[in-house]
Amino acid sequence: MYTSIKTLAAAIVLPLVAALPLTQRDEAAVFDSSKPFTLHTEVVNATSAFNDQYLAPFHVGAALSTVVGSKNSSNAITWTLSDSILKQPVAISGAGPGFAYNLSLLDNAPYRSDAPSGYDYISLGVLYGATTGFYFNNSTLAWSGSNSTTAPESFDGCFALCHVNGTEPYFSLGPQYQLLWKTNNASSTSSNCADVKLIAANIA
Repeated sequence: MYTSIKTLAAAIVLPLVAALPLTQRDEAAVFDSSKPFTLHTEVVNATSAFNDQYLAPFHVGAALSTVVGSKNSSNAITWTLSDSILKQPVAISGAGPGFAYNLSLLDNAPYRSDAPSGYDYISLGVLYGATTGFYFNNSTLAWSGSNSTTAPESFDGCFALCHVNGTEPYFSLGPQYQLLWKTNNASSTSSNCADVKLIAANIA
C-alpha cells in the first residue's frame, strides 16, 4: 500500500497535538499559593445559593472594607498570602512597596446587622491588626491556632456566609451575602447562614 510522506507526518503529529491540551489543563489546575489568587465559597451545610460566591470588597469607611459574596468573578478580591496573613495588595499613590489591606477577624458582631448571634465581623483594611495563622491545604484555605497569636479565642477556623439585611453604613442598598467568622457558641441552625470552605484559584 502506498503511503505518502505527508500522510505519515500527519499521523505522527496528531497524537502529539491532541495530548497538549490535557497537559496544559493539568498544569493550570495546580494551585500555587505564592501567586495572587481569588477565593470563592464551597458550601458545607446549606443551599446552593451560598455556593460559588466570590469574595469581594465592600467599602465601609476610609481605608476600610468588609467582605461580601458576589456571583460575578470580576468583582473578586485579588489576594496574596504572606507570613500566614491574607492580604489584598493595594495600589495607592505614595504608598511604599508591599502596602496591603489585611484581613482581620474582629471580636464583635456586625453593627446593626440582623446576622444571627455568634457570627462576628471581618474587616479588610489597615485599621486593625491582621489575623495570622492562615495556610492552604491544596486549594482550600485552612487555619492553625498554633500558628496564630492574633485570632480571637473563639475562632476555630470556621467561616460562614450570611444573607443579611445589609451592611453598615449602606443598608439602603438592601440585603446581601456577607462573609463572617463563626464563634464557638454560634447558632448552628440559622437558615440565613451557611458554613463555607474558601477555595482558591490563581489569577489567570
